[in-house]
Amino acid sequence: MIELKVEHMERLEAALSETPEKIPRAASRAINRAAYTARTEAARKVREEYIIKHGDVINTIKIYPASESDLSASVVSRGSVIPLIKFRVSPKKPQPRRRKPLTATVKRGEGGPIARAFTAQMRSSGYIGVFQRVGNPRLPIRQLYGPSVPQMIGSRNVSQWVEERAQEKLEERLDHEISRVLEEV
Repeated sequence: MIELKVEHMERLEAALSETPEKIPRAASRAINRAAYTARTEAARKVREEYIIKHGDVINTIKIYPASESDLSASVVSRGSVIPLIKFRVSPKKPQPRRRKPLTATVKRGEGGPIARAFTAQMRSSGYIGVFQRVGNPRLPIRQLYGPSVPQMIGSRNVSQWVEERAQEKLEERLDHEISRVLEEV
């Protein structure tokens, strides 16, 4: 959650002491820009650490913007675990007589073979996924998954990076909004 701290409010009040009615608008604009920056930076940093598409990250993030009456914005990521086939998997398509193990990479620089895993296409729906045998016979099988986007964003490196970038953007935008209001006066 992105909120104005006491020092931010003091800075706004000092700069806009002649027009205090414009403080909430300037503050909400700065907070909202910082929230959108947080979303962009989250997607960028997740892609640096994990092998995932930008759109797959952005689609899980919702921004609840600040208003003049509520000076806090929330950046929330919701989503479930992602099928392993969405990450780097070799082979991507079913190989009926394959003898090499299936390899998968979820996080950059990590990954490797997965025992008893294979790529298959479901006859009922045509869905292609990565599966693993559970028992000794051919069936049952279970689909394999990677982490969810919220788990990726919640990792220490990513969340810390996003918070720092959002605070930097908030500082920058507060200065911009103060000068903008002062130009109008």
